[in-house]
Amino acid sequence: MHGAGRPVAHPLPQARRDRWQLLLEHAYVRDEEHSRTELAFCVPEDWDERTLLRFGAVDWRATVTLDGHALGTHEGGYTHFTFDAGRLEPGSEHELVVEAWDPHDDAFGQAKGKQRGSHDIWYTRTTGIWRPVWIEAVPDEYIRDPQPLLDAIEIESPRLWSPRDPFLYDVDLRLGDDVVHSYVGVRRIERRGRELYLNGEPIRLAGVLDQGFWPDSVYQADDAKLRFDVEAAKELGFNLARKHVKVEDPRWYAWCDRLGLLVAQDMPSSHSLATEEARDRFTSEWLEVVAQLRHHPSVVMWIPINEDWGEPPPDFQRELVRATRGADPSRVVIDASGWKQLEDTDLVDVHDYGATLTKHVEKRREDIPLWIGELGGISTGTGDFVYRHTDDLARAYEELVEQIPRDVAGFCWTQLTDVEGEQNGLLTHDRKWKVDRAAIAAVNEAFLDA
Repeated sequence: MHGAGRPVAHPLPQARRDRWQLLLEHAYVRDEEHSRTELAFCVPEDWDERTLLRFGAVDWRATVTLDGHALGTHEGGYTHFTFDAGRLEPGSEHELVVEAWDPHDDAFGQAKGKQRGSHDIWYTRTTGIWRPVWIEAVPDEYIRDPQPLLDAIEIESPRLWSPRDPFLYDVDLRLGDDVVHSYVGVRRIERRGRELYLNGEPIRLAGVLDQGFWPDSVYQADDAKLRFDVEAAKELGFNLARKHVKVEDPRWYAWCDRLGLLVAQDMPSSHSLATEEARDRFTSEWLEVVAQLRHHPSVVMWIPINEDWGEPPPDFQRELVRATRGADPSRVVIDASGWKQLEDTDLVDVHDYGATLTKHVEKRREDIPLWIGELGGISTGTGDFVYRHTDDLARAYEELVEQIPRDVAGFCWTQLTDVEGEQNGLLTHDRKWKVDRAAIAAVNEAFLDA
């Protein structure tokens, strides 16, 4: 079992090799369209193999050169990628250059989520390297994609993974002399009528919106920060986090796997899907996200569109659902969270920030579950953007959640932490508690047990 107490050192917890060396934690810039990172490194003396250059994420288009020679370009700010540098002489010195371009104009249409400059519900932009860069030593024949090997793993009479028992199996993937250390969890999520089932048992979802921003580092976070947010959600009694219009550092998903926190995964929104080029780019990036996250047992739900952001044409929205199910038929898919849902979705998803919840009545269907994908947004302070104010956050939380009928499959509270000027979190932006944790946990426990 992948132990819950150990730090997650490797940038890709589900694809770890023994011979690797960190080059850089991050080198992003804020609110700029261009960045250039120059990095000198030395190949370890004991490496007599091929060298892979690995990038956790570069937002948005990365152009990479090594010693003045082009290695390639990658588009998409939320997925990891690799360039094979071939056999580099042991002990040799090299210069790596990464140039990033991340256009501000929404009309370009790249996936950016809430990176639109800090105001209201929009936040500081990150351009460039915001996850680690490292090198790995591999033989000439090596595992280029661990996903097919993970697909082939079969465990007889497995101990099932769940939030209450997040059991993981350590596995080694092999191809010749190449060994990749990984892990798997076995669980099944499905809908039956108006209920959700986990491992054959009915489950309700007490979820919290998690946007993954930090005051000193914007998008970027180290292992300790990522673990803290997962533990905070668990301490508050939530059994799910909705990673909202961001794809997080892989170590965050590893902590969700280890500690037992379900994940509803959004695609970072485009803010203009008006052109075929933007729609093709969006689909390609989304399917890459799905491919890279689909072996995390914690991830149980895909949400490719938030509300009507980007104004997706109806046929495109339907095709996204079909493509998502084609890439991963094992999870539930919400076509659009709130506002502009169409007929092909696994859950009805409503957003209701009122003091009296009413949309669960007008939106329900008899054939699929309904959940309230966003509610709450209540603040004890003032900021650039506040839905409603209260002097007693725990009491306001209870008054809303206790309104949710038993035939509603779940909810997602806005939100775990404040983010910049949006001060409606259960914690401040710098992760100080604003609420009685035990009181929130008790409300959530009552909801889950109802």
